[in-house]
Amino acid sequence: LDLYTQLTGRAPALPRWSLGLWISRLTFRAPDEVIATAAKMRARKLPCDAVALDGRTAWKTDTRFNFQWDPERFPDPRATIAAIKAHRLRVSVWEYPCVSVHDPLFAELAQRHYLLTTDLGDPYVHRWDADPATTPFGDVLTPLPDSGIVDFTNPAAYAWWRDQHKKLIDDGVDAFEAGFGEQVPVDAVAFNGDHGARLHNVYPQLFNQCVHDAIARYQPKDAGPAIVPSRAGWSASQRHPAGWVGTPQSDWEGLAASIRGGLSLGMSGNPYHGSAIGGFYGADKPDPELYVRWLQSAVFTSQMRLHGIGEREPWAFGPEVEAIARKWLAFRYRLIPYLERVVVQATRTGLPLMRAMPLAFPGNALVRSFETQFLCGEALLVAPVVAPGGEVEV
Repeated sequence: LDLYTQLTGRAPALPRWSLGLWISRLTFRAPDEVIATAAKMRARKLPCDAVALDGRTAWKTDTRFNFQWDPERFPDPRATIAAIKAHRLRVSVWEYPCVSVHDPLFAELAQRHYLLTTDLGDPYVHRWDADPATTPFGDVLTPLPDSGIVDFTNPAAYAWWRDQHKKLIDDGVDAFEAGFGEQVPVDAVAFNGDHGARLHNVYPQLFNQCVHDAIARYQPKDAGPAIVPSRAGWSASQRHPAGWVGTPQSDWEGLAASIRGGLSLGMSGNPYHGSAIGGFYGADKPDPELYVRWLQSAVFTSQMRLHGIGEREPWAFGPEVEAIARKWLAFRYRLIPYLERVVVQATRTGLPLMRAMPLAFPGNALVRSFETQFLCGEALLVAPVVAPGGEVEV
């Protein structure tokens, strides 16, 4: 990891606030709901540092993504963001590198040659799978519109996309979640001559880099390091943190898989990551026991975020769960100075915050079958409970 990150780039430090709790859900129906949730977190003495607005909260579905707030829900974006931040919260918003064909911006970017094209030179239109049997949107999520895909191999397109973030940062946005980025078709053609088959893997890396550059360039000088939670990447993605373990299902295997995914990410040079506490999707919301176990394990990840379809705040799971969550969140906040030291080590050596057992103890073959047990830094052994009943073998 040391040699690999010397070659591909060290991870930068994280802003201190990003080590606190992030609250999020799919979907806050209106900004007032976000503000009320923030007020409730404070009133119930549940610590948190950031709120993440998903795409359906911030933007209009049929025209996203175009850097424009939904005018019906955000008629005065700066006032709304200020009202959220009055609860001492940072604000993150979701974006993706696609422009809806229903927005005038599509034609503008196509004319400038800022979008991936077909072999004939026409803008490539990505059509999302709408087959009920295979669609990723299921019965709950509104399908995304047919879209053009931004061509980050074009320096002018890269600079244009980067600079569009300035107005949102001026409105008060602190971070951007780089969603998608992994849907480049094999037959698309890029400005630099690559076809999608060659561009596919590196594309999310270019996307993450562009968004990271935007924050670093336009945020206030005293804001600290930039952070871009992203669910896709490639080698060197550690230079634009942090990794985000997609959208796991709300069951015990979803929890276990998220831990394994985070540990694999750490052994691949990415020292930071987070997952959706409670899982993102399922026929029902997670049961209280699963939610508690997920939250406990997330205490020892770099990014700790409540997220999923429907409410994910602790009180939604009953008073007992809320009391347990309050205790573990207090422990998390006590850990932050320790986590900051581990982050410094990551920037110097490439070692991740969550260390898989073979990485932590390379000479001990007995630990290699423990796929969900890990070290947090070098001092804390963590054995998450990943099955109902409260038992785990350590």
